[in-house]
Amino acid sequence: MLKQAGRVENFQPHMHLRGQGMSMEAILPDGSTQMLSQVSDFNFNWHVNYVYTDDAAPLFPKGTILRVASWYDNTTANRANPDPNQWVGYGDRTVDEMGHAWVNVTYMSDADYEDEVGRRSAEQDLASQQQQP
Repeated sequence: MLKQAGRVENFQPHMHLRGQGMSMEAILPDGSTQMLSQVSDFNFNWHVNYVYTDDAAPLFPKGTILRVASWYDNTTANRANPDPNQWVGYGDRTVDEMGHAWVNVTYMSDADYEDEVGRRSAEQDLASQQQQP
């Protein structure tokens, strides 16, 4: 849960060989949700850090919850799976499994948060007006 208003800077999923995908969703204080990022074809050999550009980095108020969900494939269909018949638990070894994400959040004052939300809204309004015939 965000201790104060903030901007999400990046999302880097991390799982091991059976990892298939990971998503990050924001649950706002009013109960609404927003999907921030989803990696549906995770590859252990590619540790990709998805960095938001400054103007696209999601902004959230204090009290927002960032929820990360992971899913796995322990079947023979997963070519990366070292042993589909093996029970697998959490662990640090590559043949074990884990799921976590590296996420950086830059906290800001409520005033800075409101200013940035207002600035982005004004830019979107201007862009919409310029696109109208």
